[in-house]
Amino acid sequence: MSILDARPENFKKAFPDSKVLQVNGKHIIKSAMKPGNHWVAMAVNMRHRIAIPGIVKASMELDAPVIYELALSESDMKGGYTGMDPAQFIKIVVEVNEQMGNTGETATPFSVHRDHTTVQKLTRDAFSKADEIIYKSIEAGYGAFSIDCSFLPMEQNIALSILLGEQVVRAGLMYESEVGEIGGKHGNSSVSEAVLLVEALAAAGLTPDLIAINNGTTHGNVRGNIDLQLTRATFDALRPWGVGIAQHGTTGTAIKDVGEFYKDGIFKANVGTNWQNITWGVITDEYGVALTRGESYEKDPDKGISAELWRKMEEYASENKIKGGDMKKLHKPFRDAMYEEYKSNAKIRERIDEAVYSSAAEFFRALQAEKKGADVRDLLATWKPGEARSGFKASHDERDCE
Repeated sequence: MSILDARPENFKKAFPDSKVLQVNGKHIIKSAMKPGNHWVAMAVNMRHRIAIPGIVKASMELDAPVIYELALSESDMKGGYTGMDPAQFIKIVVEVNEQMGNTGETATPFSVHRDHTTVQKLTRDAFSKADEIIYKSIEAGYGAFSIDCSFLPMEQNIALSILLGEQVVRAGLMYESEVGEIGGKHGNSSVSEAVLLVEALAAAGLTPDLIAINNGTTHGNVRGNIDLQLTRATFDALRPWGVGIAQHGTTGTAIKDVGEFYKDGIFKANVGTNWQNITWGVITDEYGVALTRGESYEKDPDKGISAELWRKMEEYASENKIKGGDMKKLHKPFRDAMYEEYKSNAKIRERIDEAVYSSAAEFFRALQAEKKGADVRDLLATWKPGEARSGFKASHDERDCE
């Protein structure tokens, strides 16, 4: 059997002629969580297609599996603030991998993930939007899903997670749940909250592969301060269900700390704002956090997009009262302008590709993902329809993660 046959059925239906190894996210996480493997899968929210080639190049050269993802705010049925709907996003990711030759039996595996499928309010419209995006993303060929009802009280989080998670689990795809709003006003989540959510999901036959917790980070250009003691305690408490931790808000975390993630049960690390900073060419501190200039960011004229295009983006931001973290919303109105400049200007294209490649390679090495593509391919080679979900068993020795 070809390992291409082990790709998800929904992907093979959506892309019948493609030879890329867009896999079920379960296979990547199963490899990361295997005792003694000691690596973490990087998930990239790149927000614009011009960041993809550099990531693909690093992934291929290092044979490091990667997860490509966009959250509901970044990519909904109307395109979100990136201007890419679910079908457009996975099509772009697949096309770039094909164009760069990441195809066939020896290709480096990747998965396309629906990040933060969020319900913030208990309304029919909010639920229907999330339910539709999950359905459409399964139809589009996605290999993994995050369902985020962490904004709601626990009983509502459980109820809606069960309703939304059913079609993901029925499709046999990777499922990530969430407890404690990331960067939320209520502070870090607790171990007991994570156990309560996972226990309830398991009772409904919907045990997640991963759970995202609020452990001290947030999204955006913010210095991370991860409570690793809380993270490890949560992971240890979830061992009976074999659930790993997904780390959100990795941008702003020192690279040396990223390399220690697996010791505390973190097996997926989301890196998003980093790619925005690189493609825009803004100046960052030692932790990768963008430096501000008034209500905007400090731009390096010799990095990223051109200074001329950046001035136009700043003018637009000023006219529309967009500032600080909301400057991410500039992606949609300047999506085409950024891509046209990238395509037509070799100097701009080369410096963006090289900067993204260097950063991606640094993360892959720190997360110890180098050469782990072979292990995922081995898992695909032994795959059987209906195989057990990934994860640790309750009897695993704690030293497996050390």
